[in-house]
Amino acid sequence: MTDAQERAIREIDRLCQSAPNDFEITSGPELNAGGIVANVLIRIGPIETRDGGLVLREREEFTLVVPAGFPFDRPRLLVSHRRFAGFPHVIWGKAICLYQSSQEWNPGDGLYGFFDRLNLWLSKAAINDMDPFEGPLEPPHHVTAFSQKPFVIRANAPSPPGTLWTGVALLEDYPNRTELIGWNDLSGTWPDAGRLAFAAMLVKPIASEFPEIGADLFAEFEKVGLERDLFVRNAALAALFAPEGQPVHFVLGFPMRRGTDGSPRIHIAVWTTSAERAGYLRSSLPENTDSEKLKELREDLRDAIVKVLEVSTISWCQILEDRPEIISRRDMGTSMTWFARKKVLIAGCGALGSWAAEIAARAGATEITLVDNNIVKPGVLARQNFMLDDIGTNKAKALARRICAIAPCCSVHEQSQEAHRFLTDKLDHLMTFDLILDCTASSVFQMKVERDWDLFRDRVPPIVSIVIDGTASHCISVVISNGTFGGIWSGYLSLKKHLCTEGSHATLIQAFYADHSTHRPFLPEPGCSDPTFVGSTADVMALLATTLNLAVEQSARGISAGIALTSPKSAEHSCSLEIIRPTQFVEARAGKYRILMAANIFKQARGWVQQNTRLRGANCETGGLLWGIWDDAINAIWIFDVSGPPPDSQHTPADFVCGTKGTIADHDRRMKKTFGANGFVGHWHTHPNVPSQQSSTDMINMATLVGTLGGNQRRSLMLIFGRTQGTPTAGLYVYESLSSINKGDLISVGESQIVLASAVV
Repeated sequence: MTDAQERAIREIDRLCQSAPNDFEITSGPELNAGGIVANVLIRIGPIETRDGGLVLREREEFTLVVPAGFPFDRPRLLVSHRRFAGFPHVIWGKAICLYQSSQEWNPGDGLYGFFDRLNLWLSKAAINDMDPFEGPLEPPHHVTAFSQKPFVIRANAPSPPGTLWTGVALLEDYPNRTELIGWNDLSGTWPDAGRLAFAAMLVKPIASEFPEIGADLFAEFEKVGLERDLFVRNAALAALFAPEGQPVHFVLGFPMRRGTDGSPRIHIAVWTTSAERAGYLRSSLPENTDSEKLKELREDLRDAIVKVLEVSTISWCQILEDRPEIISRRDMGTSMTWFARKKVLIAGCGALGSWAAEIAARAGATEITLVDNNIVKPGVLARQNFMLDDIGTNKAKALARRICAIAPCCSVHEQSQEAHRFLTDKLDHLMTFDLILDCTASSVFQMKVERDWDLFRDRVPPIVSIVIDGTASHCISVVISNGTFGGIWSGYLSLKKHLCTEGSHATLIQAFYADHSTHRPFLPEPGCSDPTFVGSTADVMALLATTLNLAVEQSARGISAGIALTSPKSAEHSCSLEIIRPTQFVEARAGKYRILMAANIFKQARGWVQQNTRLRGANCETGGLLWGIWDDAINAIWIFDVSGPPPDSQHTPADFVCGTKGTIADHDRRMKKTFGANGFVGHWHTHPNVPSQQSSTDMINMATLVGTLGGNQRRSLMLIFGRTQGTPTAGLYVYESLSSINKGDLISVGESQIVLASAVV
């Protein structure tokens, strides 16, 4: 006897002493092979009862079994009669199930807590409150043949509970399990492929403890209108599709479950016969060439099979439920459930994309398309979601194999192609996806998409792009909702400008934008490998999982956003997170350039105009400088800010001459602070009470400016605010030198006029 069992005996004695009239030991405790056994007589006394509740006597006797592993193994409780048989949570008519799971048993409570639980169980049983309607009903019980492979039930029941249905179940065999993937009611033709099992959904429930002998189960069948001869005949037909040497399965359904919402569900069980009996079943089927004598012999064989089944012990297979109508997903309520039944395109299958694909698949995505034209190299196994056998294989193809092995219901397509080329080739099909996930970490890809944003903007679903830094300590991400004026690259530029000017993100700035972050990349194979980052699987997953949760949540709400995250890789690091609403742009096109103007520049300009009106009057022109990025590679100009007139500027009703005092220093300061994200791109001025068309003076001044600027900066943007018939408008003019000589320059001019939603002049 263990010390813990001796403790249990002391607790039994104390319970008797504390309530001698309510708790009495009628025999024992004594030690046997099953543990410490004692018969306990408990006084029930006055108790609330309701119709359908368990009928209890004044005193009820229970058999307590305390196992050798007590208190970590919980005790068992039995009754010697069958008055409780058929009541919920009474197993095999005699065993009382007090705990729904092992997690509910607290070893520290000992037998005191065990009998408190029994009191609760009895009070609920008396009022028929063992299975509240809003919860799932406990499944029936049967003796499980663990020598058989378990059955995974993937397909919902083929008929509503309470209706008779017969047909076949469609099966798929695996080395360690058999999966039930569908049904066929045989109203048409028999399935021409796959393994089959006879299936019947019965009208009424049977006893909560399933029969152990075939005759008892046939008796239950007859109660609901399923004759044993019909059962055997259909089982014989299904046996035709069972491989030689394999058993035949009978799939049975009973209306004995409830879903999590309380609605009725069918409980599915599987009865398995031996391979030898499967052969007999096949032999019992008649053939067109049979003689009368042979027909009689086959009928005799069928009768013999029935008799054998009647006296045989039923082998019930272990059932592993995966039906949507039965199970509650373990990730329910999380952000990742957004992926359920979604189609996702993942560009880039490396450190980020390979794990993101698995996350989406496990979350229930129905279709994932993987795009990557690189191969798996040995070194990437340190942190990418591949296996040793994948080395040398295209990443998209290798990852597709892994995802199919994890989520067989997810349709996975691999594309060994450069991401931008794939998007361009599939332009008319991109809206079939629910999300594009950019895991390329490629500025070239992002810039190409931005260059072609006019093509993509209304043809792509929401986009989430994720990038991590060179030490896998920080992550930035942008969420681009459908139809926005700016693409991925625009989102990252806006995020960069915000982080650099907001003033509280020094570590992120150093991680992503400082010179060392790009000028000294990590080369795992010096001299021949692509630059990458230093970080482990744990580092990548910590950043990716958190960012993906946040990004998908923003995307699901239809919100564009920027996300900046610092992960605490060690005790020396602190975690930081910011979700940033991206710059809202107004778009215009002048010549070959897309011009994206931050919506706040109009408010900024209005402030300078109002100041000018107070100082000089409403008729004097004013202006200043435009700050942003001019990107010739993708023919785009971003304007993030406007500033007022330099101190040496000239204001008259007929003209505004922008000064130059302090402008070079201002440009250098802004460029340094934003690491190149916000420099000089042009000028702005007003035309009070007249249209925003450029004057001859404006044209001469701009042409002169562009023709005399040094270096390769022979270009400038002019923004004019004016009014046309009382409506505020803005004129945009892009001036650019097309030659390398100072005299006789050919100046290109692009022009655009836009109507402003609110007055700025």
